[in-house]
Amino acid sequence: MWSEWWNRFLASDPAMRRLRTATRVVLAVALTIVVVLPVLAWWGQPLPLAMIGAVVAINSSLGVNDPDPRQQRITTLLMPLPVTAALLLAMLTAPWPLVSTLVFLVVIFTAVYVRRFGPRYFPLGMVAFMGYFFAMFLRPQLAQLPALFAAALAGALAAFALRFLVLRDEPEGVLERGRRTLLAQVHGLLHAVRDVAEHPDSAARRRELNNRSVRLNETALMLEGAVGQLDSLDEAGRDRLRQRILDVELAAENLLTPLLRLVDHPSGGDTVPHAVGALLAVLRTDPRELREATRLVAERIEQEGSVAIAMAVRRLGTCLAELATATAEFDDRAEREPTSAAEPDAPEAGETGLQRPEVRMAVQVTCATALAIMLGQLVSPNRWYWAVITAFVVFISTNSRGELLVRAWQRTAGTVLGVLAGMLVAAQISGNLAAEIVMILICVFLGFYFAGFSYAVMTFFITALLGALYGMLGTFDASVLETRLWETAVGALAGVLAAVFVLPTRTRSLVRDNTEDFLLALRDFLRGTGTELSERGEVTGLQESMRELDDGLQRVVRSARPLTSYRLRSRRSQVQRSVTMLSGCAYYVRNLAVALAATAGMVDEDTRDRLSELLWALADAVEAMTGEAQVGFDSAMDSAHRTADSLHDIAESLTDGPTSLHRTIRWLDRTTRIVEDLARELGTTSEQRTA
Repeated sequence: MWSEWWNRFLASDPAMRRLRTATRVVLAVALTIVVVLPVLAWWGQPLPLAMIGAVVAINSSLGVNDPDPRQQRITTLLMPLPVTAALLLAMLTAPWPLVSTLVFLVVIFTAVYVRRFGPRYFPLGMVAFMGYFFAMFLRPQLAQLPALFAAALAGALAAFALRFLVLRDEPEGVLERGRRTLLAQVHGLLHAVRDVAEHPDSAARRRELNNRSVRLNETALMLEGAVGQLDSLDEAGRDRLRQRILDVELAAENLLTPLLRLVDHPSGGDTVPHAVGALLAVLRTDPRELREATRLVAERIEQEGSVAIAMAVRRLGTCLAELATATAEFDDRAEREPTSAAEPDAPEAGETGLQRPEVRMAVQVTCATALAIMLGQLVSPNRWYWAVITAFVVFISTNSRGELLVRAWQRTAGTVLGVLAGMLVAAQISGNLAAEIVMILICVFLGFYFAGFSYAVMTFFITALLGALYGMLGTFDASVLETRLWETAVGALAGVLAAVFVLPTRTRSLVRDNTEDFLLALRDFLRGTGTELSERGEVTGLQESMRELDDGLQRVVRSARPLTSYRLRSRRSQVQRSVTMLSGCAYYVRNLAVALAATAGMVDEDTRDRLSELLWALADAVEAMTGEAQVGFDSAMDSAHRTADSLHDIAESLTDGPTSLHRTIRWLDRTTRIVEDLARELGTTSEQRTA
């Protein structure tokens, strides 16, 4: 039982990133407070100024995401500068409320707009906004600016020390933790299959099974990113490890088909629960014994007549053992050297002015915060800035109107419950400084641990934290948290109104654009693979193009989530079908890539040419679905079917049983069918848009 819960914990937090991030944040905040409070007391400055240091520590720990570690260090050390500049602006304009408000709007616009210049400017803009915001909260004097800068510097240095010295994210460590997560994801898949077997008519359990498959793919993507940063291996070694990760992912996914087929078969009986139980026992075995244990389980299952499951068990066990062996190659690791910095993406052609997403979001956020200021002052002339921070934050990391609506609702719901918890916390520990500090740190940890899991839960803990914070400052009053609730609702409303009426980005439009990007990536994969097969007689380096396809799929899934998770079933079924088909397409293509690599060197030139022709025809058909092709969809599919028929004739002439060519043709057939299904589904969507 304990191991099952541990596996669920690992599966819920790939490579334990959320746990490590939350730990870094809370330790950085604690270290900042421990250093800054005595300094402020010695300096004769108000102790609440330490809050600026805590804010910088949090933003430095969470927001700095440059692609290169050296650039991450530079960005972290730059964090005190924009927050100090914003504090100075706030203090200089404080005597003139109207001017201060207008400057605040300029700071907000700039903080959002500067992200167009690269990943460094997102955290710098965010911390500038927070500096101006907290100046309204703390109302510091100009003479306190040096103390505020010192607190901000302490926060940045604390975050620097925790992230780059104490709890470093070395690629080797990420890979090792990710390997354990991958195994836990396989455990989760098997448990989900067992649940489906026990409740075959449950749609919810089948959706959970699909969600676990998606998380397995996300974990594999994360692992392959870590592999690319391993300087202790040459490129050939990295390719081998990427292939092993892909093998485990595909073996686990391929295991689902025979198991679910038995679940849905009338004669399935107890085969599935027995097979799942045996697999779970194997996965708890020491990696060195995996191969032998897997063989014994597979033989037992095969003797009971389940040949397909036995083959899948052997394949999965082999891949798991190979991955465990691969990670042992890092025992003698060389210290990782910094990689070259990635250049910021160039703007796409034609995107100028309000067409640029950064400009559009900056305008939206500025309008939302301006409305929040006006509405917030009606609720509380002294605490309207809580409405502003809500209107600002709900836009962060949202790309469409639907995402913002969901985020606004989650923030409001989390605040409602957090206000109740904050009142209870403050009533119990008010006046006990040690308990208040401990409670603040616990809320910080839990808030940011659950940040990637649920925005509502994060908001709950941050709001509960305020109860302890106000108690520590000696200003706690139940009406304060009540005011925060109303200001949050007002800020959320302002954000929603801005998202709906100011340069809106419809969720369906974003899903459609991401779907087109996925199809173009699929086209490039099919066409490039066909060309390589025809010209070189081999297929190599498929991992990169496959992962581009997987990245495109993840963008579609994320952008469609407001439509597939939060709408009525009758309104979300069409989008859900499209996302399911795209997921199936990516799954078939991953298997096709593995089969093609094995087939290329085992067939003659004529067969390779036919395989290339089929890949090209499918690429033309996919391109036709995007509206950019010279060849019509029907013509491309007719060509694909003719070439597929000739390949089937070649395969049937072989007398030595199933070969890699048979497997390749099988995955090509499935890819062809899913492309046709996608065309019908997306064609209906297109007709509805033009109607």
